[in-house]
Amino acid sequence: QHFTAVLQERSKETVTMVSKEAEASKVDISFGSVFVSKKMYKQLLDEFNAFHRHDVSALLHFWTTGLGVWGAIMLALTYGQINLVYGYAAMIALTAPLFTGFLHTAMVAAFIYTPQLNVDAFPSELDNLYICAIAISVGYLAQDLVHFICQENTFMGSYIAKNPLKLLVHSIYLMPLVIDGVLERSLFLPWLVTRNRNFIIPVASRENVDILRKWIHENVAYKNETTHVWPHKQDATSGPVKKLEDDSAVYASFRKIFAAKHFDIKPIQGMNEIYVTAVGAKKAITSDAVFYTPHVDGPYFWTPWASCYRCLVGATPNKMVQTKFNLQHDSHDQTLGMYDCLGFDYNRELHWISHVPGVQNEERRSVIKLHYVVYPKGWHWYGNLVATLNQNYNTWARGNFLRTLNPAGIYEHGMAWWIWFTTWFNAVFVEFFGWDNLIYIGVCYALGPLPFLILTSFRHYAVYMATFAFRSPPVAHGYLMRDAKLYKTIALSHLGRRLLPLVVLPRDLPGLCLAVTGFSITMLATARLGFVRTYFGSELGFVKPKWIEGFPYGYIPHPMIVGQLLAYSSILWWWNADLNFETTALIGTHMTLYTIHMVQEMLTSSY
Repeated sequence: QHFTAVLQERSKETVTMVSKEAEASKVDISFGSVFVSKKMYKQLLDEFNAFHRHDVSALLHFWTTGLGVWGAIMLALTYGQINLVYGYAAMIALTAPLFTGFLHTAMVAAFIYTPQLNVDAFPSELDNLYICAIAISVGYLAQDLVHFICQENTFMGSYIAKNPLKLLVHSIYLMPLVIDGVLERSLFLPWLVTRNRNFIIPVASRENVDILRKWIHENVAYKNETTHVWPHKQDATSGPVKKLEDDSAVYASFRKIFAAKHFDIKPIQGMNEIYVTAVGAKKAITSDAVFYTPHVDGPYFWTPWASCYRCLVGATPNKMVQTKFNLQHDSHDQTLGMYDCLGFDYNRELHWISHVPGVQNEERRSVIKLHYVVYPKGWHWYGNLVATLNQNYNTWARGNFLRTLNPAGIYEHGMAWWIWFTTWFNAVFVEFFGWDNLIYIGVCYALGPLPFLILTSFRHYAVYMATFAFRSPPVAHGYLMRDAKLYKTIALSHLGRRLLPLVVLPRDLPGLCLAVTGFSITMLATARLGFVRTYFGSELGFVKPKWIEGFPYGYIPHPMIVGQLLAYSSILWWWNADLNFETTALIGTHMTLYTIHMVQEMLTSSY
């Protein structure tokens, strides 16, 4: 009921907004407006976009609309009405923007002339009429489902009662409208870029930090292990912490990362705590040592489209302790001062703390740990589920943690070692491989040998090109380097498995030397630049631009890519007679994608 009420309320808001826009400007259907300036189409697009703000909605509408249009075109072809299809394509080409019309015409041509898209490809026992009817019906009904999932109202619902004839215009232009939605989102290529989703900001409600600092000073004893206080169990701390949970600066930072049209955010009070650091030197093997070991706080990396965020608020002055993030650039290490709030993903961000050499704090470091769940807009049941999972895990882990602060018996010592070992193992795996990559590779493998080959051989090119093209919001540089190295290693493994059995020495020594020369040029260029600059460190703003001297720079243009092209060309030339079609196509695709990326760098580089 609450879900439906929220949807109805948003429906009223959207309809009101569009009604005001409609009153402000009447539709111009003159010849110039329709065919020259395309003003009519642009006005229709503005109205349509008001009901399709969600990126997932735009993506799914492309597929559902495509299915329905395919069904309609196949229906026309079944009854020999191809002229209707030509007329439909021509009308869109003449009245929509040039590039949109071109893409729409190409799509219609593909539906007509590609055999795999023709209804004849289906089993003969299925009548063509039924296939077309099913495609049109599923395409239409699926669009309503998409609106429900994305918590958006339908465009049709805004006009159908007052102007039912507009449904005809809406239906005719639906495919180009969703094509424009995809184009406006850069073909969703920015989704390939891993962004830095951490933030650090000063809180707005400083007075509440002052209240908590005073309470800690008066009520928390000095001990040689960390102290953990649950703030909502006493009135003196519950009120100030609640106000910090609702801090306007914290929510503003969230909204820079998680748009209001896509996500809802709410606190997880059961996970919040006040953390007061230990006095004296840290112990070697207790659960306290985990803080100084790279670690991820929670296990729920696999909850899609949702995040649990830990936000650390500095309650005391601090210049000694740094929070480091293994998969972010070093420039994003943070020293959490008083009134600062540092937010990061509880289940995904690898981090640890260290001491700044030669610096000492005058006061015990104290931190308020706040937690939030971020989840898809309107999916409150899912947000509650993710919050409950994280809260239950945090309670369980907290109990184990506290039992091992001062391990006494065999069980406590064993548990302390187990916490340390599992933390270390998970950190190594996340830093160099990643659970998300494991899932992706596993799915690719399950699809079969050819999809596995294609989807794991060329992904690093997509990462290169998308990151180079879409540099803002800030990129998570460590993730970029990890994923690029991983998928390039897999790609070379695919090639090695096919090429190494073909090498016969000493016969192939000349070809082998040529290939090694090409790869050596690439490796030397990488060594000259260093990994940070190799993976766009200058272009992304992590390091200052620097003129690189020494071979191969100054002698070979774009040596990193030219070296690869030389190596692959040598392989194609020397082993030409031994290569099968699949391996030749594989190498050719590598060369093509490297060339495209080189041209991209030449045309769009900042330097």
